Amino acid sequence: MRGNVALELAAVRRELESACAALILASPDGLAACEASLRRVAEIWRGGLAAWDWNAAAAEARGEAARVQASIRRAACLLSSGARYHAGWQRILAAITCGYSAQGQAVPMPGRGRISVEA
Repeated sequence: MRGNVALELAAVRRELESACAALILASPDGLAACEASLRRVAEIWRGGLAAWDWNAAAAEARGEAARVQASIRRAACLLSSGARYHAGWQRILAAITCGYSAQGQAVPMPGRGRISVEA
């Protein structure tokens, strides 16, 4: 085992909580901070998966893993809410600038989104 699994999972959770706090701010600086936090989480996670010995991990580590899971769900919820919010504004902007189709729906704005997510 590379190190204390519980401590490393706690570091992951703290980074996730930092990302969530940045998402709640919903400012450009907050989103940049969120991206950086999520990148650090991914790096720690990738390194840990290969090194952590879950069979030898104490109950404390398993409890921390459950807290990490809860933080992941919270971050996912915040990201989804933000995406829905921006999609709604995109529809409003499209209706204002591009008008409506013959069927009464807003004409989509040309162009593509700028958010990219990697697994």
